[in-house]
Amino acid sequence: MNEKEVFEKVKQIIVDYLNVEEKEVNAETNLVEELCVDSIALVELGFRFSETFSIPMVEGDPDLFIMKNLVDFIMDKMKN
Repeated sequence: MNEKEVFEKVKQIIVDYLNVEEKEVNAETNLVEELCVDSIALVELGFRFSETFSIPMVEGDPDLFIMKNLVDFIMDKMKN
């Protein structure tokens, strides 16, 4: 799976779970500051990313609240 495909899957998970418009989610989107994701939603999204990409649970690292960083993290974990 390439970076674009991972980005699109992550974006779709976020759009579906948060019920937001696709145009609200781009590479620079901060999930907490711009989409108002709370701690419970972060945990649920972490589970969904873990299941979808077969990676360890995504932790609550603030750097991962930004879409580009989250996608990079998932790409890195998928390689290991």
